[in-house]
Amino acid sequence: MTPEPAAASTTLWVAAAVLVALMLRGAWRGYRRGPLRQLAGPMALATGLIMGWFFGSEFGHACLEGTSYPWMIRGTTGILVLACLSGLACYAVFWRLGRRPDGQKEAESPVLGALIGCWTGVLYFGILVALLAAVASFHELFGRPETIHRHWATELRNDLAATPFTADLRGWSPIPDKQRTLIRQTRRLMADPEARQRLMVQPEIRALAAHPSLYQAWEDKKVRELLNDNDLIGFIDHPKVRAVLADEPLQKEAERVDLEKIIELALQKPKK
Repeated sequence: MTPEPAAASTTLWVAAAVLVALMLRGAWRGYRRGPLRQLAGPMALATGLIMGWFFGSEFGHACLEGTSYPWMIRGTTGILVLACLSGLACYAVFWRLGRRPDGQKEAESPVLGALIGCWTGVLYFGILVALLAAVASFHELFGRPETIHRHWATELRNDLAATPFTADLRGWSPIPDKQRTLIRQTRRLMADPEARQRLMVQPEIRALAAHPSLYQAWEDKKVRELLNDNDLIGFIDHPKVRAVLADEPLQKEAERVDLEKIIELALQKPKK
């Protein structure tokens, strides 16, 4: 019973060392660059997040209108692309504003730059932890059940979440709760042929199944094998499943259906 606490303690000590190293590195870079250039990264990140969150979805749908790109993920794609573009533009502006006058070797306000650098080090440490938690979350959703708890990202995240201050890290994910629930329900459906049969008799699903692309995918033998094997990645990569993802009218109709509720009803075994 003693090895697990020791492993968690080692992970936390390493994390603390990484945090200190990033703060020292940030302070040194801020001292040499000055406050404006040291702020370029955090301000670019903040600008990208704001622009992507408020305008990215409309941007994605407007740019990808009329293409074969899956309608369901156009908004998410727009968020990512607009966040990157606006973040890079903001970074370039701050980098330009923070340039040194000709002939000046030392940055303006180097001490202020060093203080800002310490906090940017903390920010970048938080980003690293968030990326680690995101990798662990994706593996829990899409990985094979027998390997979920043995994945390196899951083990490291759980070690970092072993303190009262970081306990919420274990349940955090960048994927919204509704989408995570649908993914988990889909995985349960893939492992339960009887539940899939109950799902197909639901009126809302029968209406969706009238679409040719969905009907062809559902009746395909290989697609069924992938479902029975619980191979989510192979299932999504199948040509007929990709045709479903490219069927814009079908996806818009599915958006109006409460899939979470319908799938949960299908997963419930009938009482004898």
